[in-house]
Amino acid sequence: MTFDKDILISYAHIDNESLIEGQKGWISEFHHSLEIRLAQLMGKKPKIWRDPKLQGNDFFAEEITDQIVNVATLVSILSPRYVASEWCQREVKEFYRGTKNNIGDRVKNKSRIFKVIKTPISLQEHPEIIRDVLGYEFFKIDSESGRPQEFGKLFGKDAELSFWEKLNDLAIDLSELLKEIEAMEEAQRVLSQQTQGNADGSTPGAGTSDKPTIFLAETSYDMREFREQLRRELEEYGYTVMPQNPLPLEANALRQELEGMLKGNVLSLHLIGNSYGVVPDGTEQSLVAMQNELAIECSKAEGLPRMVWVAPDSEGNDPRQQEFLSKMRTESLMQFGAEVIESPITAFKQNVHDKLEAIKKQNEAPEPEMPGDEAPPVVYLLCDQRDLDDIGEVEDFLFQQGFDVILPVFEGDEQQVRLDHQENMILADAVLIYYGQGNQLWIRSKSRDLLKIAGYGRKKPLAAKGVMLAGPESPDKKRFRAQGTHVMNCMAGFDAGQFNPFLTSIKNA
Repeated sequence: MTFDKDILISYAHIDNESLIEGQKGWISEFHHSLEIRLAQLMGKKPKIWRDPKLQGNDFFAEEITDQIVNVATLVSILSPRYVASEWCQREVKEFYRGTKNNIGDRVKNKSRIFKVIKTPISLQEHPEIIRDVLGYEFFKIDSESGRPQEFGKLFGKDAELSFWEKLNDLAIDLSELLKEIEAMEEAQRVLSQQTQGNADGSTPGAGTSDKPTIFLAETSYDMREFREQLRRELEEYGYTVMPQNPLPLEANALRQELEGMLKGNVLSLHLIGNSYGVVPDGTEQSLVAMQNELAIECSKAEGLPRMVWVAPDSEGNDPRQQEFLSKMRTESLMQFGAEVIESPITAFKQNVHDKLEAIKKQNEAPEPEMPGDEAPPVVYLLCDQRDLDDIGEVEDFLFQQGFDVILPVFEGDEQQVRLDHQENMILADAVLIYYGQGNQLWIRSKSRDLLKIAGYGRKKPLAAKGVMLAGPESPDKKRFRAQGTHVMNCMAGFDAGQFNPFLTSIKNA
């Protein structure tokens, strides 16, 4: 979605009345200053909207409601009059409600509502929707008198300096969020262009006009609204979403139809919540569980990438769903070929768009030309950040054996780190997990990544998978074993001989 305005400033009319005739009111000064600072930070003038005719007792016009949904962020300026104003309270509620129909109320866990506290009021008086949002206090309490003093040039140089310091903090946070939203808009625009094709209806670079298909699994009732939101977005981007017709509710017929329907998709998506959902005749499995099972089979057979969204804090409203959720979160088989994401739906949808973009780039990439001299095999050496100072010996050893070694990155945007990890899993010839400072949950997570590798878009098996057990020694490490994985026990110190089977598997691939 593209927003018409960057910011809506929500305020009470009385807070913009000047105490000195001929001077700007506090809100006008705030608006002007914020506009300048944001332009300096973003390199372009922001589109800020506020209604200068706003009155606390005015009728809340429908045109205001219509415009609110087209605004990227809301800045609420709290004061005693603001929290008493039905209009101001409604602006917050309408904006929040509108976020549910576009990109959500948060972007990368950052609220799209910014709370500016002009005059101190108790937390319980803050609008409930933004009560827990971190506020920017444009005042201080005098240590001697205990009275509040607002920031602004009217109250002297120190208060004016404090105003600019606080406004700068707000502007930096706003600019960062607006850049994130702008990046999302650009990604969606590019994706839409790529999937919708040229103006004549053809798809650039493709020999057919057929749209890529995505399997979006049917859900239990509590997830239906989220499924419909995602379906609409995917179709807007030019994808064909399956199934397009109601599924049969007899187990054998359902299985047969799903097996055919899952083939040939670029991605399989599954949304899981608290309800177990419909159970077709002839089985004890829910429709949700059966679709997941058949998608796993298709992922094993054809490398179908999968993404599973588990609604945050889902616990299951009956024992069957509780067991299903537990397996989905912990069992490697249930996660085969999949990224299992437990986050707000907006974050999941962004991950889906990133995944589709990566798949498209991979499918369009030309086959690499073989160099004159064969490139050395690449080993992806996975480790915990705390192990970076200890992996030098094994890294040097692998290099001496003729391998290139790549390491994970730990700094940067969370999304970029995740995408870099997935790219490494796709490109490397072999993966070696250095099990040192990481705990049992860490090694389970990394081991499951090896099972999800087809879901990341890898088209051929790894030449070798290995786990190096390093110090400190622990009972969990002593018991560690994994099918199809070379395990090197180096808890007592590095032992090159332990690596021979792992190295041989790579060289013979």
